[in-house]
Amino acid sequence: MIQLIARRTLTAFVSILGIALVIFVVTQLLPGDAARVRAGQYATEEQIAAIRQQFGLDQPIHVQLFAYLAGIFRFDLGDSTRTGQPVMLELMQRLPATLELSALALIFALLIGAIGGLASSAWRGKFGDFMARGFTILASSTASFWIGLLAILLLCNVWHVFPNPVGRLPRGFSPPPAVTGSYVLDSLVTGDIGLALASLWMLTLPALLLGIIASPSIIKALRAATNRALDSDFARTSRSFGYSPRSILFHDGVRNAMLPLLTTVGIVAGFLLGGNIIIEQLFSWPGIGQYAYLALQQHDLNALRGFALLVGTIYVLLNMLIDILYAAADPRIEYGKAA
Repeated sequence: MIQLIARRTLTAFVSILGIALVIFVVTQLLPGDAARVRAGQYATEEQIAAIRQQFGLDQPIHVQLFAYLAGIFRFDLGDSTRTGQPVMLELMQRLPATLELSALALIFALLIGAIGGLASSAWRGKFGDFMARGFTILASSTASFWIGLLAILLLCNVWHVFPNPVGRLPRGFSPPPAVTGSYVLDSLVTGDIGLALASLWMLTLPALLLGIIASPSIIKALRAATNRALDSDFARTSRSFGYSPRSILFHDGVRNAMLPLLTTVGIVAGFLLGGNIIIEQLFSWPGIGQYAYLALQQHDLNALRGFALLVGTIYVLLNMLIDILYAAADPRIEYGKAA
């Protein structure tokens, strides 16, 4: 296990370095001038040149690349040309909001995915299967901005089921003392139950929408892996011994579907952290997704690179964690050895 962790750590380091290089090249190809955007439309050429010099934008590409990579090793992602603040500091200030949103969204995605996947496998070829597959197709093909706008219109403005999307707290509430960065947890830690419920209520709708958008992957993975297990020889043997369909579904089907499902859950978790830009913008959620949206509008290259590198690093670390969990969950798996 120690050798596995060491190999995966080295692989993760190389992967993150490759991601950083790709991010730098892609952002350099983006159209626009960050210095001119920051200076404003009435700035003189001298003012624009001063801003380029301040942020190192006047340096040759290879010098900028070296400074960018050297900064990563120092956990320094440069300064934002939009705000002038360190990108790392701004990302760390916004990351708890995204983590809080993504964690609840992952819970919703797992609940919806488990119900849909189990219903599809338990009633294969019947009404429950068709309903689950229809939901999967509909949720996969629906644009996130459309379902977000529709939910805000109906659930917030017409039916008033949820509060208006004004951020992490309703109007009139003040943030709790910072402990973990999660308003729900920090409110509970400080004993403010009312504030915890208010922040949870603001969190529910965007998290539910993200969970619905992410759940089709879990439904399909659980359905496919469970059906494969139910069609196996050991499941047919269980049927011949007279075990109930429910026992066969959970003991022979679901238990053997856990390892393939683990990979999908890791991918979904990474998507929820980096793919919620539109939802965060629609709900005025001050997370890293909204930060990336604002950076793209202002052609803030350092902020865009920082966001992309953070999300890429999270993906790599999640994959490394999944590999380690694979080996821990199934001792028969031996990475790096011939079968």
